[in-house]
Amino acid sequence: MSRKRPVIQEPPPPAAHRTDSEAIVEAVIGAAIELGPQATLASIAERAGVGTASLHRYFPSTAAIFAEVSRQTYRQLLQQVRELTSRSDLDPREMVEAVCRVALAGPGLSLEHRRRLNTEIPLGWALPTVEPVYREVLDELVRWAKAHLPDPPPDLEARVFVAFGIVRGAVLLSLLFPALAPPMETTLGIVSATVYRTLTGNQ
Repeated sequence: MSRKRPVIQEPPPPAAHRTDSEAIVEAVIGAAIELGPQATLASIAERAGVGTASLHRYFPSTAAIFAEVSRQTYRQLLQQVRELTSRSDLDPREMVEAVCRVALAGPGLSLEHRRRLNTEIPLGWALPTVEPVYREVLDELVRWAKAHLPDPPPDLEARVFVAFGIVRGAVLLSLLFPALAPPMETTLGIVSATVYRTLTGNQ
């Protein structure tokens, strides 16, 4: 009889223990990002200016810190998309390029940090955060497209989903195989043109 492998439980979000817990969590996350993906808990605690015992109350392992960094990057993506869709100075082609640039450029982390977040955080850890964020991102983009595309296609929601998948795939491949990836601006131009055609059917 085959035995199922145990499920790897996602580290929980940092629990609040003190009134200044939010500031402590932000300091720890900032230190972890600054020091890079190879940082130890002790070095992160020192850079954040908190005791190792205090850090352990919020993050019992470096994996827990990475999980929280991952959660924050997805939330940041949603915020960036909302900032773009609130602008009135972008036509559809410019909006597509701006959203693609945000996705390709990432949240200001190093290439190695982004690669580790995308390859070493188990998918099961990310889903509880990623799915609702992606749903809001897709809803926001559909809403914008309905209001701004000159002739929104009837299957717009499906097109937005596929377009989002195109961008996500380009991001992941670029992170996994940076030596094979073309320069950022080349990738951006190709991806933007592909996404625009996907959304509108126009060349």
